[in-house]
Amino acid sequence: MGKTVSKLELGEIIGRDERTLSRWQKDGMPVNEFGLGRGNENQYDTQAVIEWLMRQAALNGKKESTRDRLDRLRGDREELALAKDLGEVVVEAEMVERFEAVITAAKIELLNTFPDELAATLSATYGVAVDDQLIRTPIESILRRLSKYDEDDDLADDSDEPDDEECSEEDGE
Repeated sequence: MGKTVSKLELGEIIGRDERTLSRWQKDGMPVNEFGLGRGNENQYDTQAVIEWLMRQAALNGKKESTRDRLDRLRGDREELALAKDLGEVVVEAEMVERFEAVITAAKIELLNTFPDELAATLSATYGVAVDDQLIRTPIESILRRLSKYDEDDDLADDSDEPDDEECSEEDGE
């Protein structure tokens, strides 16, 4: 994926005016995001536009036939399959499946084996009885918090910078 730009920026990059870009858009130039409503501009992926322009140049101004498009898409599919076979790309669904398996295994270890083993080790080392629930409770809390994780949330705010409230308390002392 290339840089996302407005029509004005795209015109500057390609060296064409906005009217030409509007005409090309009607002819099938890819638009990354349509700006809906007044004052909202379309957004373009420079790589996709340049690839489109190169295909247009290869056609020498002719329209791509349905057969040519089908052949091009088949070729793209074959290239993708080869890249997958060579290990150059991965399928998202396979990665998600593997990641979920790793997470499940970690949860089982953290909830079942780890608290008992750590409690036994601490008890033997320090000569006091350690209740495994003292270990299990914080782990369960952390796992509950992780299960509610949304990548759009700022859940990973582990910065060392104090919050505004803490700053104001320190300043007042």
